[in-house]
Amino acid sequence: MLRRDYISRLIEEFARFLAAVAGLRKEGNFEEALKKIDEVYSGMIGLEAKVIRSVGSGQLLDLLQNDKKFDNNYLKMIADLLYEEGQIYHESGDPVSMRNVYEKAAILIRHLMATDSTFSFDWYEKLATIDGALNA
Repeated sequence: MLRRDYISRLIEEFARFLAAVAGLRKEGNFEEALKKIDEVYSGMIGLEAKVIRSVGSGQLLDLLQNDKKFDNNYLKMIADLLYEEGQIYHESGDPVSMRNVYEKAAILIRHLMATDSTFSFDWYEKLATIDGALNA
């Protein structure tokens, strides 16, 4: 019961951070939004953003599941952060960084769609956005 309460609070707090990041992105405050993402990685997830950005797309899932022992709750948060970060890079005109994080977000989303017990239309929408941006 305690673990479930902790996870619920963590998800609620994460949703607030994600909303703040989205708000900053919509205002065009990309640098501040990226700083907020870095804060979430280090504070809430316990993983430095530079690790996520530097690991290859093919090694990401192995790192998160096997080395860091993250469950799907954490993978969902990281996928959302990567997606939002990709949106920021897309809107700010940084196609190289956009591709880097979008590819990683897509890997995590596809993994979650295949292994998680929860169905989400949101994942399909995000994959469509990612695929559209990567294939443009």
